[in-house]
Amino acid sequence: MLLQRLVEYADTVTGADPARAVPAFYARKPVRWSLEIDANGVPRGDLVDTADKDDPQHRFGTERLVPAVTRTVGISPVLAVDNGEYVFGWLSEGAKPERVAKQYAAFRALIVDWAAAEPDGLGPAVAAFYRDGHAGAFQPPADWGRGDLIGFWVDGVYAADTGWARRFWAGVAGDRKGSGRSGLCLVCGQVQPLLKTVPQQIPRRWLPGATQSASLVSMNEAAHGYELQKQLANTPICADCGLKFMTALTGLLSDPLHSTALSGQNARLAWWVLGGSTFDPWATVEQLDPTQIQSLVAGPAGGKAAAVDDLSRYCSVTVGGNVARVVVRDWVEQPVRQVKDNVRAWFGDHRIVDAWTGEVVEVKVSQLARAAGRFEAGRNGGPGTWTKFGASGEHRPPDLFHRLLGAALLKRPLPPKLLNHVINRIRIDGRLDAARAALIRLALRRYPNLPELERERLTPTLSVEHKQPAYVSGRIFAVMDDLQRTVFRVADQKLNTTFAERYFGRAIDNPQVVIVSGRRNVQAWLKRLRGPLRRPNWSEAYERRLDDLFVQLGVAIPRGAVLTDKAQFILGYHQQRAEMRAERLAAAANKKKTDLPPEPDDVKPTTNDEGDDV
Repeated sequence: MLLQRLVEYADTVTGADPARAVPAFYARKPVRWSLEIDANGVPRGDLVDTADKDDPQHRFGTERLVPAVTRTVGISPVLAVDNGEYVFGWLSEGAKPERVAKQYAAFRALIVDWAAAEPDGLGPAVAAFYRDGHAGAFQPPADWGRGDLIGFWVDGVYAADTGWARRFWAGVAGDRKGSGRSGLCLVCGQVQPLLKTVPQQIPRRWLPGATQSASLVSMNEAAHGYELQKQLANTPICADCGLKFMTALTGLLSDPLHSTALSGQNARLAWWVLGGSTFDPWATVEQLDPTQIQSLVAGPAGGKAAAVDDLSRYCSVTVGGNVARVVVRDWVEQPVRQVKDNVRAWFGDHRIVDAWTGEVVEVKVSQLARAAGRFEAGRNGGPGTWTKFGASGEHRPPDLFHRLLGAALLKRPLPPKLLNHVINRIRIDGRLDAARAALIRLALRRYPNLPELERERLTPTLSVEHKQPAYVSGRIFAVMDDLQRTVFRVADQKLNTTFAERYFGRAIDNPQVVIVSGRRNVQAWLKRLRGPLRRPNWSEAYERRLDDLFVQLGVAIPRGAVLTDKAQFILGYHQQRAEMRAERLAAAANKKKTDLPPEPDDVKPTTNDEGDDV
């Protein structure tokens, strides 16, 4: 099914844009060096370097269509464009002279065969370049690399991508990769000439964990195949399908609009949509496109859109690498309508209030994965940041990003240890922001066997109807911390360590100990507000809030909290803190009255997110 859907995607892409069609046994690769010759094979100057180190699109040369088949240990030249060992017989560091000599001879022999087969094409000019000894005049440039491709141009025409070259190369590559027999192709279901091996490989840069370019289907040893048969003897695939699915998968993995991977994560995910739907799951859950989100939440406006979604399918494949093999870690095919429903549920489960702005926000998947790692505090009170993906000591599960994507798009269960992991990071780092609070709420709402009524009370903002003891304890802790900050600010005293900074980690594990001991501090702080600081109204406001919360809590202050209680405490603390700040912002804008003291104007966020490095 995976290969069939890739072939369908290839047909869809080439049908919509014929210019993007890749000829048989060709691939798009950067060609760094250009060599111009005339119709008689005489060079028109030296090699021209097309690489531009300052331009990411041309860092390794100008991308062109290049004859391409999988090369392993054998000598296998391609037509009119190849590396320096084949084109000129140049010796690179570590190369074996006798092997390079054979490569050079094989490339020249292929040019001679091309000239004989296509006498009206450009082959005779390239053959004359070698016959007349012009190749010996070229020496390797100072910055030449062994993998650099060198392409011939004849009177301004790129020789490798002409009708003569395509026709001749299709026959050569077909003979190399064909099995010499016909049969029923497993992909298209037609009787076609079958492949001996898959003709192309995926570059290793698109396969996390691979050390070489890798094949999607390969049986190089008898022990790998059914009935001890090597290559594709028992996996009949025709040449047309083999070229299409390899071209499609390579194109998807290299397209930032259709694939993603993060450093340190062990896989790369690619996706595509078949059937005509314009739904873009990536723009919805990762780029947080407001238009996409609004359209998703509003639902289809008419029956036509609904019909298109019903007939369209979302496909995704998650791949990694192992030396020279593609490891398919996951393959998914679902109706687009179901994926949209899953994404709606995703937003509903993780949306959270931002304690700084007071607004309810959605968090992109990569930021959720980022926030699950270690937080590095800034120096001398400066803004902190998250440890980068793949860095030493990042302390992130290696597959977290793709597990979260699966939860977002397919409504799969979250990793079982995610909630405990995030709570431990909050306790160790002393760091709680919107992204981590969103992970807490998401994990709670999708916690197995959670009663539906309790799930509904886990709202994005403060839920006054939610009377769960650990949640109320978190709210009490937030009010206590806010009270202390107010007292020291009014007294114009420097506060080296806040109540939350000192006791937050301990309170997560055992709210009872911290809250009971904290009440003694509360009485002292209230007394200072009423007396020396002359703020009796503020003292009464804090006292009323705390009394109301303690009434909700009763006598059962939780201690020795279980995992869900720890999460409830964190969520209550975050949402209470956000609610108090929202009250102050509304009061400052004359939109609402509050009995809370205002915050100073110089309060600023204490973090600096790592930014987009997807």
